[in-house]
Amino acid sequence: MVDGDGAVAGRSPRHRPLRRDAVANRERLLAAAVTTLLRRGSAATLSQIAEEAGVGIGTLYRRYPTRDALMEALQARAFGLVIERVKEIEAAELPGIDALRMFLQRTVDHGSQLVMPAHGAPASVSAEVHRLRGELHGRIAAMVERGVRDGSVRPDLTARDLITFGSLIAIPQPGAADWAALMGRQIDLFVDAARAST
Repeated sequence: MVDGDGAVAGRSPRHRPLRRDAVANRERLLAAAVTTLLRRGSAATLSQIAEEAGVGIGTLYRRYPTRDALMEALQARAFGLVIERVKEIEAAELPGIDALRMFLQRTVDHGSQLVMPAHGAPASVSAEVHRLRGELHGRIAAMVERGVRDGSVRPDLTARDLITFGSLIAIPQPGAADWAALMGRQIDLFVDAARAST
C-alpha cells in the first residue's frame, strides 16, 4: 500500500524516491510552514501550518511527526534553495564580482523562504542539513576564489564575509518599506568594497 507521501507501507520513504505528487505535497507543506512562521512567528502551531497548507493535521504529522522534524526539513529546503541559485550563477560563468552581486540579489529575492540558524532557526543536528550546509559553503568559497583569481574581487575577501552579509540582508526588518530597493543600495556598497582595486 502507498501512503500520501509515496512510500510503501512498512518501508521507510528514504528507500525509494517520492512520486511527483508527493514531492509537490511536501513542498506545499513546507512553503505553508514558512508562510505561517513569517505571519505568526515561532509560536505558530503545527495545526496552523496544516491549515495554511490546506491539509489535515494527520497528513502533517505523518510526514513531520515533531516540530523538530519539521524545522529540520525547512532548513534542508532552505539550503537546497540557495544551492540551486548558486548553481545557476556558476552556469552563467560571470566575472567573479558580478557573480557575487547576483548571489546577493538572489538572496534578497528568496530571503523570506530561508529558515536557517543565521535567521533564528534552531541549529539542526541532521546529517542531511549538515551535508547541505557544507556543500553550500564550499560552493560560495569557490565563487569567491574564482573572483580573486580573475582579478575582479579583492584577495582578502572571504566566503564568511559574503555569507555574513547575505544573512544580514536576506530577511526584511519589521516595518521596512521596499526592502528589495533598500537592500539594492547595500549590495552596491558591499560590491564596491569587495571589488579589487585597479
